Amino acid sequence: MTVFEKLNEARLRFQNAGVKKSGHNKFAGYTYYELADILPFINQIANELKFCCVVNFTPELATLDFCDLEGDGRIQFTSPMSNASLKGCHEVQNLGAVETYIKRYLYQNCFEIVEADALDGVMDPNNAEAEVENLISQVKTKMSTMTDEQLDFTNKAISARDVGKLKTILSKCK
Repeated sequence: MTVFEKLNEARLRFQNAGVKKSGHNKFAGYTYYELADILPFINQIANELKFCCVVNFTPELATLDFCDLEGDGRIQFTSPMSNASLKGCHEVQNLGAVETYIKRYLYQNCFEIVEADALDGVMDPNNAEAEVENLISQVKTKMSTMTDEQLDFTNKAISARDVGKLKTILSKCK
């Protein structure tokens, strides 16, 4: 098999593996693949098809090399590097966060692991914030008809800015 045939076969096997998403963004209300979800499947497929993936980082570029272990074939996937400024984190922790995210995206690109396109709107933090504010506003209009127990639950959902709970509250208050 050529390196391209191996990559194609690996993509098909991964897509047929039924990998589940374990990552959950409670703020924006969506699920996503974590490296822990995809790497065990990819490593198993790599062992069977005799290839390996090598990820490297430079200050400007991240690369994933899909390497044929039975020949000289190699396919390279690239991504520009980025920065993170997570609150309360040391520089090294920010670097680790960036590398983890970019590594996940490199694997998703290499193996054509897709997420639902509907997420595009909530991936933008400004849109997610607007959605939360809109939900809170809608929920507040319903609070006058709630029991004390419902009010307590609702106030906690508002304080936590929990999109899932706010949507549940709205669906039950119609």
